[in-house]
Amino acid sequence: MHQVATTNNEQRYSLSILIHQDGLSFYIHTSTGIESTIVRNFKYPSNPIEILDAIEDCYVTEQDLQSDFKTIKLIYHHSIYSIVPERIFNENHAADYLKYNTRLLQTDVVSMDDPLDRLETRTVYIAYSNINNFFFNKYGDYEYFHYTTLSLPNILDQGDGIFLEVKSSNFYLTYLKNGELLAHNIFPKEQVEDILYYTLFAIEQYKIDPETVQLQLIEEHKNKDLYDLLYTYVRHVELIKDYSSYLNQIICA
Repeated sequence: MHQVATTNNEQRYSLSILIHQDGLSFYIHTSTGIESTIVRNFKYPSNPIEILDAIEDCYVTEQDLQSDFKTIKLIYHHSIYSIVPERIFNENHAADYLKYNTRLLQTDVVSMDDPLDRLETRTVYIAYSNINNFFFNKYGDYEYFHYTTLSLPNILDQGDGIFLEVKSSNFYLTYLKNGELLAHNIFPKEQVEDILYYTLFAIEQYKIDPETVQLQLIEEHKNKDLYDLLYTYVRHVELIKDYSSYLNQIICA
């Protein structure tokens, strides 16, 4: 279960850190918008030890991170997670929901976010113990989540369809029908053709009509090559209208 901040701190800004194998994003924000962002990209996918080294280096080199923040939030963006229907969820068997996704180590911390009530699901995932310990020692109170827990409620507000949230080396594919979550997964990608492959595979597996389904790309800037490639096979493709608002709802909520 994620930790809940309890410190009474009257400082203006909060800090949210997006943690993934390709880099780090430190968002300094209020409850309504992002004020500044510090980005650290990795040349190669990094393991938890290397990620922590990068975090520690950022705190040495980035003056903006020396502030006293009102709240601290860690957001894990990685593929070691599973979405579990609430009706079959059993906390005592949390590790079993991940064992087909990865090889679990004894030091891995299996975490469970609070239920997503509108979808009646729970997100089970690995939180890196060394990174959690660093932030606990530095700040005491903080929260942590998997990215999916924060993004899915915002996607649900968009209505039915296929949603492709594109990141630097992977992307999330979500399929909603009649307000129900039928698919949500993360896939690796190097080229736009990788996104097309997994999207067409999902369309085939779920017997989706490519002539009628609404497909929305969630990315900051339109990738014309990706858009054109998808439009060759799917009739209704659009870019999210306000990516900044979408990101704010994830980071600042």
